[in-house]
Amino acid sequence: MEIKVISFGQIAEITGKEFMVEAADLDSLKLFLIQKFPELSDRKLAFAVNKKLVQENIILNQNDVVALMPPYSGG
Repeated sequence: MEIKVISFGQIAEITGKEFMVEAADLDSLKLFLIQKFPELSDRKLAFAVNKKLVQENIILNQNDVVALMPPYSGG
């Protein structure tokens, strides 16, 4: 499935702010990202699919939007 990936912060400096990619699920997207952008391999990342934070592998659908960002912290 073709999905849109948008990136924020320092991650966007590595990947660019927005790009399209073919990925069937979140795990395959993560693998693609590490292969294409090796600098991401040692970073902790947070993922949101269609504005919902996800931590587990999920199936991606055509035209989903995946946000790639630094993990949130807070108190």
